[in-house]
Amino acid sequence: MNKILILPAIFLVSACGGNDEVASGTFDDGEGGKGSYSISGDDDASETVIKSEDGEIRIATGSKAAKDLPMGIELYPGATVESSMTGMGDGKSGAMIVFSTTDDQDDVVEFYKDQLKAKGIKIGTEVKAGDMQMIGGERDDGEGVNISITKDGKGGVTGTLIAGGNN
Repeated sequence: MNKILILPAIFLVSACGGNDEVASGTFDDGEGGKGSYSISGDDDASETVIKSEDGEIRIATGSKAAKDLPMGIELYPGATVESSMTGMGDGKSGAMIVFSTTDDQDDVVEFYKDQLKAKGIKIGTEVKAGDMQMIGGERDDGEGVNISITKDGKGGVTGTLIAGGNN
């Protein structure tokens, strides 16, 4: 699986052309493992999907990333998705979304506190350290989420949402 994790970066670079060209194919990891990949999109919204016996990895940007946020959590209104990645394997799944907005850090944190509560996620962690605030929690089914919001030095923030649990 480690070699498969190197492939997304290669394929993501390939997907960053200026058009909607779709590429796909198969690969051998050199250790007997086989898989497939597909790339679609353009500079504004791209998606790379890599599948093998070990699971599936999706890397998306722009509108393609915003459609599949984990645990039903919504993207902060007006935020721009910088990158995302989801993976599934061994009965578990996880996702990471990186986004940015010009809005105030406290407003973004409050939005996500409300989101977590509305989705039945108990907030168990709240941290403020310098220019970073983080909240985290878990649902009764074991799925968990951590969201960190960091001031970007330009009046806005960058957020990272990481979530995962059992399939």
